[in-house]
Amino acid sequence: MLISVIYLIGSFMICKLLLKMFFDLLYNGGSIKKNFKGENIPVGMGVIFIPVIMINIVVLLLFKIEVKTTTVLIFLIANLTMALLGLLDDLLGNRDVTGLKGHLMMIFKGQLSTGGLKALLGGCISLIISIIISNSWIDIIINTGVIALFTNFINLLDLRPGRAIKGFLLGSCILFFQPIYKAVEILTCGLMGSVLAYLPYDLKAKSMLGDIGSNMLGITLGLLWTYEMPLSVRAGALLFLVSIHIYAEKYSITETIQKSRILRYVDEIGRK
Repeated sequence: MLISVIYLIGSFMICKLLLKMFFDLLYNGGSIKKNFKGENIPVGMGVIFIPVIMINIVVLLLFKIEVKTTTVLIFLIANLTMALLGLLDDLLGNRDVTGLKGHLMMIFKGQLSTGGLKALLGGCISLIISIIISNSWIDIIINTGVIALFTNFINLLDLRPGRAIKGFLLGSCILFFQPIYKAVEILTCGLMGSVLAYLPYDLKAKSMLGDIGSNMLGITLGLLWTYEMPLSVRAGALLFLVSIHIYAEKYSITETIQKSRILRYVDEIGRK
C-alpha cells in the first residue's frame, strides 16, 4: 500500500504542475462549451490524466516493480481507447439524443451518433479486456457488463460540477475493503491523485472534465471492480449498475439527488 500512496502523492503533484498549461491549451484552442449555468468554460480537461498515467506506467516499468506487464498494458490501452472515444464525443457530439437506449435506437435506425460509437466500441474494449482476464464464460459476461456499465455510469453522473469525480472516489473506496491486484491498485491510486489535484477546477465550474475524463474514470473503476475480484463482488456490482441504468432511462438522476437530503449534501460538497 505504501507504493500506492507514493503514486497518489506523486500524481497529485504532477497534475498540479500541469493544470494551468492544459487549461490554457484547451481555452486558447477553442475547446469551450456552456456549462449547466450557461457559462463558457474549457471542456475536456480529463485529457490531463493521460500524461500522468503514462508517467506512472513508465516509472512502474523502469523500476521493475513486481507487476505483470499484461495488466499494465490493459490499463493503458483501456484508458487511451476510452479517452479517444470521449474526445470524439466532446468535440463532435451533440445532446439531441441522450441515454444509452437513445443512442442504441439510433444505431438500429441506421444512424450513428458519437454516443452510439462510444457505446459500441466501449462495449468491444470491455469484452476484449474481459476475455483476457476471465477464466470462464460466466466471468466474461459479468466482467464485460461491469466494465462497460461502470464507464457509462460515471458518464451519467457528469452533469454537475464534481459529481463524476465524487462517484469515482466513492467507487474507489473498495481499495480499503477488498484485496486488489497490485498493478491495478497502484495505477488507480495514481489516477486518484491526479483527480484530487484537478477537483477544485471541476467543483468551482472553471472547466469541465468532459467525456474524455469521465470515460477514463469509469473504465478504471470497471477494471478495479473486476480484476481478480471474487464472483460475489462482481455480481453485486453488475446488479447495482444494471439497476441504475434502468432507473436512469425513466427518471432524472439529478432530480433524484435533489430530492434526497443525503445525496444532495454529498453532491453539493465543495461547490459553495
